[in-house]
Amino acid sequence: MEQVIAKWRKAIRNSDNYFRRAIVENQEEILDLNVAQLKQGRNSLGEFLDEYASEDYARFKQAMGSQAPFGKPDLILEGDFTEGFVLKYQGDAFFFDSTDEKRNHLVDKYGDAIFGLSIKSQTEITPQIAESFIKHFRNGLL
Repeated sequence: MEQVIAKWRKAIRNSDNYFRRAIVENQEEILDLNVAQLKQGRNSLGEFLDEYASEDYARFKQAMGSQAPFGKPDLILEGDFTEGFVLKYQGDAFFFDSTDEKRNHLVDKYGDAIFGLSIKSQTEITPQIAESFIKHFRNGLL
């Protein structure tokens, strides 16, 4: 019985590590959800990004096939910004970033909320993360 209790205690102590592993295992899907939000012209708060200053550019983007409503930016022209998306771990938190050179300009213009997941996206990915976490937790009990 003491061995069982010791295994449970160890698994509980390692739960932060299991959670980190679950996030890392699902990072591509997480980053894809962030990109999908931007394609709709929305930030991590679920709000639309500020409109384009130029109506001509808005028409150009719509002609390119932008999925965002007319006049709403999607931050995707050639794809370099979103292709540079990374999920970083620092301290005890994960955060989103981009390695693209336009990163600082876009953050200055549209805010930090261009990175991250909306409540809707979080709800969508939670089952996958929970499944990964449970798998690691169970393995910790073996």
